[in-house]
Amino acid sequence: MNHLENFLSWSTLSFEIALCVFVYSSKVQKVLPFFAIYASLLLANTAGVWFTYEHFGYGSLVAYYAYWGSILINAGARSLAIAELCRFGLRTYRGIWALIWRILTVVSVVLLVHAAKDTWGQPNKIAIYGTTLDRDLALASIVVLAVLLLIRNYYGLALEPLQKAIAGGICFICTVDAVGNSVLRSLYTGFLYSWFAANQKSIWPQFMRVNDMWSTIHLFAFMFTMGMWCFALRKPVSAPSESPVLLPARVYRELSPAINLRLTTFNDRLVELLKP
Repeated sequence: MNHLENFLSWSTLSFEIALCVFVYSSKVQKVLPFFAIYASLLLANTAGVWFTYEHFGYGSLVAYYAYWGSILINAGARSLAIAELCRFGLRTYRGIWALIWRILTVVSVVLLVHAAKDTWGQPNKIAIYGTTLDRDLALASIVVLAVLLLIRNYYGLALEPLQKAIAGGICFICTVDAVGNSVLRSLYTGFLYSWFAANQKSIWPQFMRVNDMWSTIHLFAFMFTMGMWCFALRKPVSAPSESPVLLPARVYRELSPAINLRLTTFNDRLVELLKP
């Protein structure tokens, strides 16, 4: 590893340690346990991959499996944290949440099958599968969070500052990952070889250069995201109430009397439709 890679590795590890300290000192695990698990896995996976690099070598097969395994674990934990945000945002409307979690389950299965289909018959299957699945999950995460924010804004139900910061950070890093993974997947499958090399002999150095460039961009974006989360966690996190007050009753009566009625009616219909 060169000096830049060492600097980025130490910096990323420091940000992840700081994030875990903020998460557990603010008792986030009591409000958003899956986000706390996600933060812990980020730190554990970074330390684990670094350990394999140091003891088995950067180019070893163990390091290869450790790296791609950590990518898939982080993507899965991030998806659970997003589902938790959806549940937190819609917890008082069981019918809407019942529809959302069914949609999320179907989307997850479709993405797993799609990634497996793209990988079939390709060389370097683990790298292609990990890149494809991480890209698809990033795109799905952006769509899910955008829909959640649109629903909340449409009905005048603002997210709390911490949840909004988490959603914004995940959207940002998912956007960066979706672009970067699309380029890397094209490199793995050979679609962009002609962009970087005129003959087969010069492909590998150019590929590694692009891969290192993407890793640097990803780590800087990820550290920015973790910094955003740490800033949002600087204050204690309040426990969610079972029946949050959306707006004062006077505001509903004077300005928007139909908002709560429309949302409640939609929720009741979904409850009836989704009964087993």
